[in-house]
Amino acid sequence: MLKDGEKYGELLIIKAEEAVANNIIHLIRASSIITKAFADQSVSYLAGFKLPYEDIERQLILTGILRKDIFFEKFTFCSELPLAVAIAAKAWPNKRSIYAIHKLAKSYETECITPRSTHPHYGQIFEKHSNEFKDHVRTSIAINLAFSSIEELDLQIKSSAEKKRWLNSKTFEWNPEVLADIRSRLQRAGISPDITICWIVRGDKTELEIEPNRGETASKSGGQQVRDLTFSLPDAIHACSYLRNFITAHAFGAKSRRLGPYEVYNTQQVARLLILSTLGFGNVRTRDLEARIDGSST
Repeated sequence: MLKDGEKYGELLIIKAEEAVANNIIHLIRASSIITKAFADQSVSYLAGFKLPYEDIERQLILTGILRKDIFFEKFTFCSELPLAVAIAAKAWPNKRSIYAIHKLAKSYETECITPRSTHPHYGQIFEKHSNEFKDHVRTSIAINLAFSSIEELDLQIKSSAEKKRWLNSKTFEWNPEVLADIRSRLQRAGISPDITICWIVRGDKTELEIEPNRGETASKSGGQQVRDLTFSLPDAIHACSYLRNFITAHAFGAKSRRLGPYEVYNTQQVARLLILSTLGFGNVRTRDLEARIDGSST
């Protein structure tokens, strides 16, 4: 029995060719993962099935669908699914956005930790890195996919040997031309370049340096196990590219073995912020979406 304010779930019917319908379903599924910032492998995600054209046959299927385990098991409740549908609909006309969503979702499926576990209250929950070779590969794949989603949005830092990123690589003093370029592209994408990012750093210091470390500790950091940093958005994007360019994308070195779940989380959260913000869904929840709809209908 439904409680006050609750609604039954709905069956989404897509009138399209099978390949198009599958692409829509997969995009909604990937968007759902991004809204939650976590890929729960135990959850049965969206699936599709054909409906016949004949009204009588179709009605029989729709009437008995919840009585058959094979279909009933495919139904799942997710409070953020309406938001995932809205994100997918907004991204649908732009293949770069579609690929960005899929790449980040696959990154979460490859490796992720829950956002809740990064709260300073919990300190360091996970080991900073693994001694197993297969884990080094998995972590690198997750970081590469997340950063590649940033590139799909064309929001990576653009520098070269001729146009260096830093005027001073020891103090991480930005080349004004390079900084102005990324700030301009962020603004054109509808994102404030002045946003700050909490970069999660847990446990004792290791030989893996964080770039650019300007010594700006996050307001909630403190103690031996929590050394979170505050990054400007351009600095955070650079930090992601540093991990990809110098540690994960090429032949592995000593630093590759020092990567772990927190580096993955940091790269994913930057990519997630950029994707949701470019689509107009930064800091938007399902209840906010309902308010938008109610407001547009009045």
